[in-house]
Amino acid sequence: MALQKLLLDTNIIIDFLHRRDPHFEETRLLMLAGRVGEFSLWITASQVADIIYILTNGGNKDKVPEVLEKLRALRLFVNVYAVTDADVDNVLATSWSDPEDALLVDLALKMKADAIITRDEDFPKTDMIRVHDCPGFFKWLEEEKGISYAEIDF
Repeated sequence: MALQKLLLDTNIIIDFLHRRDPHFEETRLLMLAGRVGEFSLWITASQVADIIYILTNGGNKDKVPEVLEKLRALRLFVNVYAVTDADVDNVLATSWSDPEDALLVDLALKMKADAIITRDEDFPKTDMIRVHDCPGFFKWLEEEKGISYAEIDF
């Protein structure tokens, strides 16, 4: 099986970095698998500023060093896809009710991602690219590819 290229929605990164329950463990499994090279994990350059803003509670300078350190550690195994002027123009012309989702779909297609991983229940389903939450992605891998990431008790 070729390495799955996954574009991660901002909420997945926030759940992982902020250890946000009840979603931390499922994002942790995804990140661990990405860290050991099971998947190629991606975010967009535009998400980086959003993540910093959210995790610093609106730019609280006291929180910036800790957040930057977490992002530096994340960058060891999460790639960043650049957003171009044309990408911004496309999202500004979108008819989608959520322009951020439109941007993620456009960029996922442009970068030839295999799927978008999000926790956003309102994320539009599209036949252009697969969209999963973390549990749904691992269920899809098991059902479609016969690959299980279930923990084994010793």
